[in-house]
Amino acid sequence: MSNNQLMTPASNQVSLLDIRKDAKRFPRLHSYTREQAVTEMSKLVSQAFLYKGQAADPTNIQFISCSLVDELQADLDRLGTRFLSFAEISRIVKRAVLQDDMYGISVASLYKVIIEYIKGEGRRLQQQVKEEQNKVQQEYIKNSVVAPMLQAYAGQLLKNSKL
Repeated sequence: MSNNQLMTPASNQVSLLDIRKDAKRFPRLHSYTREQAVTEMSKLVSQAFLYKGQAADPTNIQFISCSLVDELQADLDRLGTRFLSFAEISRIVKRAVLQDDMYGISVASLYKVIIEYIKGEGRRLQQQVKEEQNKVQQEYIKNSVVAPMLQAYAGQLLKNSKL
């Protein structure tokens, strides 16, 4: 599975909310094999080092990538780390490197910013996605073939309750 949209300018114009909504276009971490996930994570880790102006040897990048993928896949705290996309992780890491006081690139520092995202902004975005899905589902039911039946049953219940 490839997530080539990470590197395209068009994906930078997609909101984090839209990324959360579209698991087909932005596959989640759990849908990758470990090798694919490590390859994608290596790109993100390398980019983080470059943005910080720090040199990193390939062994260090590989270690950080493997360890971070393993931690996120394990999801020991049950926060939903397996359900992040690489597009989200890329944005989170880039924002942290550019805006926060991240002094070094390590498994711990990257994991920390990812968890902060999940607990804050990511949780709010997921709640918005659920609310929008519920609205769509309710609208579908309202406009579906089932709607007249539901109205008839509701009417019958109302009629029976008056007796």
